[in-house]
Amino acid sequence: MIEVTKLTGTIGAEIHGVDLSQELPEESVRTILDALHANCVVFFRNQKVLSDEEHMRAGRYFGTLDISEIQPKPGANHEVLVMDTDSAKGRGAEYWHRDRTYLEAPPMGSLLQCVKRPEVGGDTCWASSVAAYEALSKPIRDLIDGLSALHSIRPLAARSRDVQNAVGDKLESWPTAVHPLVEVHPVSGRRALNVNANWTTEIIGLSQEEGRMLLAFLLEHVKRPEFQVRFRWNEGDVAFWDNRTALHCAIADYDTRRIMKRVALVGHPPRGPRMPD
Repeated sequence: MIEVTKLTGTIGAEIHGVDLSQELPEESVRTILDALHANCVVFFRNQKVLSDEEHMRAGRYFGTLDISEIQPKPGANHEVLVMDTDSAKGRGAEYWHRDRTYLEAPPMGSLLQCVKRPEVGGDTCWASSVAAYEALSKPIRDLIDGLSALHSIRPLAARSRDVQNAVGDKLESWPTAVHPLVEVHPVSGRRALNVNANWTTEIIGLSQEEGRMLLAFLLEHVKRPEFQVRFRWNEGDVAFWDNRTALHCAIADYDTRRIMKRVALVGHPPRGPRMPD
């Protein structure tokens, strides 16, 4: 029997009674997706370390697997991203972000497993951009509901050696994307702030000064503690998050080896509240 236990009032739940190394019945998949849409990120404790094939099979229950164009260490199974580090600093994951919003269709979500945790530290935090949007005053919500923002790979590339190595001389010609500042979730219908510190560079239609002030405010607002959950990894633990409603941040407080594996799911162009269906 599957049990879902909420971790905070706004984001995060643990799911018990699921073995991701095994085939999942349709009812289990529906229960996991329902919990994901309600909680933005769900966690599975006490899992065995998945083989690449098991990891990919688990991901395919929830969508089509995606391949990252900035994957640092592609292996035989390119859908599996391996992150083998001894520090999170300088890689971009230490900033609050949604994954790869510089794409026209960012990933829908990801399943991340801890293969080896550092001796101390290495937690990951997630923040609900739904709760962040709903906490704004009505005049601010009315304003941002009709705005869009530019997302670009260039700011992170300027400070991340991993991205620099992956993109190389293609950086200058790399396309940007324009997304609504508020995204409507296609299943729940809830609205979420669509800004993040890695990729969002400017707000379209505002003066440079206006856009800079509004973006700075929103980036600070979305990471308030009451919107967050912090997860301490054990080896084998898996996190599954909805990239449309959750930002995440890898805490850069470790200096021993940390190995994580991830598969991502193909997403769709974000739809804003004032865009036609």
